[in-house]
Amino acid sequence: MNSNNCFNDKVAIITGAAQGMGAAYAQILAAAGTAVVVADINSEKAEAVAAAINADGGKALAIKLDVGAPESCNACAQQTKEGFGRIDYLVNNAGLLSSATAAPLNEIAIDDYQRIMNVNTNSVLFMTQAVAPIMEETGGGAIVNTSSIGAWQTTGIYSVSKAGVNALTLNLAHILAPKGIRMNAIAPGTVNTEGMQPIMSVEQMSQWTAMLGNPTGEVAEAAMISRVGVFLLSDQASYINGQILPVDGGTIARL
Repeated sequence: MNSNNCFNDKVAIITGAAQGMGAAYAQILAAAGTAVVVADINSEKAEAVAAAINADGGKALAIKLDVGAPESCNACAQQTKEGFGRIDYLVNNAGLLSSATAAPLNEIAIDDYQRIMNVNTNSVLFMTQAVAPIMEETGGGAIVNTSSIGAWQTTGIYSVSKAGVNALTLNLAHILAPKGIRMNAIAPGTVNTEGMQPIMSVEQMSQWTAMLGNPTGEVAEAAMISRVGVFLLSDQASYINGQILPVDGGTIARL
C-alpha cells in the first residue's frame, strides 16, 4: 500500500495462516504495518511464520486455533485483544481443500460432513461472533472470507461448504454494516498452495483450470489472491460490502 497507509497500527487475525494464502495475508499485512495473529491448528508452522515476520521487523503472534470449535475461536479473539489491544481485521481463510476429494454427498459419512462444514463454513460464523464485539469497541473493522469458484460448481461437499460461505457473507455483511464492520469474500480459482499440491500437480492444476474455462490455464500463486483480499480490507474498499469477488483469471465455467 502507499504512504497513506491505512494498515499502520492496526491488528489482524488470519485463520489458516501457517501456509499458503493465509501466510501470504500475514506477510503482506505485516509489511504494511499491521500486527498480525497467525492463527492455525498447526502451531509449529504458525510459530515459524510468526517468527519470520518478527525477524523482518514486523509484529506477529502465533495462536493455535481450531476454527471448527467456537470456544477456540473465542479464546483466539481474547488472546489477540490481550496481546495487541484491539482487532481491526479478520481473514477467515482456514479450510479443508481435501474436502474436494470427499465421498459424494449421497454417500458421505455424517461425521465427515459435519467436520468439513464446521471448518469450511461454520468457522466464518464462529470467528465473526468472537471478533465483531471487539471490533465494535474501536469503531468497526473489515472481514474477508475465503470462498471459491467451487461454490458455483458441483463438487459435492466442497461446493456446498463454499456456497455456505457466500450466504454467510451476504447475511453477516447486512447485519454488521450498522456496527461499522464490512464483510466481503473472495472466490479464488485454482491456486498453487501446499493444500492443493497433495491433490494434483501444478501441471494438472493448469489443465483443470483450462477445462473450467480459464483462457490461459494460468494457476495463481498464493500472494496473487491474498493481495486482492488485502485490498478489500483497506479503506480504499470502504464502499464495498457484502460482495463475493471471483479471483480466477477469467474462468467462465461455473458448472
